[in-house]
Amino acid sequence: MHTIKRTHTPKDHLINDIVDLEWWMFDRVNNIGGRAGCQNDSRTFYIMRYSQFFAWPVDALESYKQDLLDAQAEGRNLLTEKYAYMMAYTDPRTYEATIRGRIPEVSVEKAQLVDAIAALLTADEQAFAAQYPRLHHRGRPVEGAEAGNVSMNVYALGELKTYSEQTLRLYAAHLLDLKKSGGENISVTIHRAMVSFYGYASLEAAEAGQG
Repeated sequence: MHTIKRTHTPKDHLINDIVDLEWWMFDRVNNIGGRAGCQNDSRTFYIMRYSQFFAWPVDALESYKQDLLDAQAEGRNLLTEKYAYMMAYTDPRTYEATIRGRIPEVSVEKAQLVDAIAALLTADEQAFAAQYPRLHHRGRPVEGAEAGNVSMNVYALGELKTYSEQTLRLYAAHLLDLKKSGGENISVTIHRAMVSFYGYASLEAAEAGQG
């Protein structure tokens, strides 16, 4: 993973700390069907996670890093919890029978923040999909809850539930600020960062398949 790490700015160093903490947890996720192949692919993990966090403001990054450190100190694995929360949508019967009581309960306030943020992210992803259909087709569907093809919306709902309320509030404020100021669609920011790892100069070049 270290060969592709970006270290150009202080924000990069903060993102790298977060991705290192997440990878430590991801490597220790115990899947029902055994270890997943993606748990042996640190390069792709770094690209996906760096690209997501590149679109975050520093205050939200600092808050989430603390969430990870707090969870680690408590012996909790936020990546395990993320996939557990996702099962409420992909396999609700198993979730209710064996999982729900083993992960933190989501408060009403937190659930409202999660739903609001997920709605904003989903709208941005839908706009991205309309603008860059070929690129979008290579990733997750925007919505849906099929266990074998988890949508961006379900993935976001599961992940957001692992964040602290402080992190959620900071992230929500950033997304709302982008909307009010006419800032760039966050999905565009994320995907631009992502395709740069694969040698593309722009999203348009990646959409056209031109290196």
